[in-house]
Amino acid sequence: MEFHNNTTTHSNHSDGTSYSSQHYKVILKWISFLIFLGIIAFNTLVIVLLLSRKKKTRMGFFVTNLAISDLCLGLFYVFPELVFNKFGVPWNTYFCYIVYAFLSQWAVYASIHAIVVMSIDRLYVIVRPLSSASKGQKYRFGLASIAWITGAVLAVQYAVNIKSSKTFCYHFIPYMEAMIYIDATIIIIIPIIIIVICYTGIIITIRRREKRGFIPASRSEAVSTDEIIPKDRVISNAKIKTIKLLLAVVCVDILCWTPIFVDAYLQFYANIKAGLIYNVLYTFAPLNSFANPLVFLIFNFKMFRSKKKKIDSHLMHMNTVKSSLGSKRHY
Repeated sequence: MEFHNNTTTHSNHSDGTSYSSQHYKVILKWISFLIFLGIIAFNTLVIVLLLSRKKKTRMGFFVTNLAISDLCLGLFYVFPELVFNKFGVPWNTYFCYIVYAFLSQWAVYASIHAIVVMSIDRLYVIVRPLSSASKGQKYRFGLASIAWITGAVLAVQYAVNIKSSKTFCYHFIPYMEAMIYIDATIIIIIPIIIIVICYTGIIITIRRREKRGFIPASRSEAVSTDEIIPKDRVISNAKIKTIKLLLAVVCVDILCWTPIFVDAYLQFYANIKAGLIYNVLYTFAPLNSFANPLVFLIFNFKMFRSKKKKIDSHLMHMNTVKSSLGSKRHY
């Protein structure tokens, strides 16, 4: 989401004071580099951890989908900005028109909408637990594909409005003011509305079940109360944990993307030039793709411990085998 020519070499602060851009460009360049490395490393780690698990869960599937979209955002959005605009590598025409013009915006939209898809799935799981349990891979892939298809359709408007040369590549949209409203609506307003509706439904459903108890009517006749209540409470706690995880991801996403739109509005309506503040916000906007995998890893720290135990036990087994073989040869 760029709202100015990002190849500008000298700008002004929002308060009108001038500054030498070189010092800030170097700082922002290396910050952007660290963000890029974090996006690639942590999202790859999440994908590997989830795909290597024997027990596949629906939440794990949607978290993997989010991690893949965040990884694409790092490769197609952050990487071109870093290499060509911050490190000054000459633009390649094909890279500009294919990767930066379309794929970069596609990744941004897909990453945002992947969070919305997760919220919708959590609502479905809480409100209709039995129905959601019967859904298979077609449901999961179908719901996840909505984020990617919607992102691809919305990215077309950027792909057809692109200007490039050896020194620059940027989206030039004649109706830029309207585009700010469109992007703010697609990236911030609509996702927030959908997520608020989902969380409202989740909270209402959980409150109702707390009042009624955890015993399902269809199972209470077959199994005793003492056996069902603890089990259902465990399931409920697990679902609540995933809801908290998703809420943290949503908050990070809003905190990262909202300031850049606020600054863009100020540029148009307060005649404020794009300066240091905007460049800082523009650099930190993709930080949500860096934070999303960290949130997941923090909430699922036990996964690391279990993986570490498996690796340690495997290494101990290998060392035992090697030592036993060595002793036999010596004998």
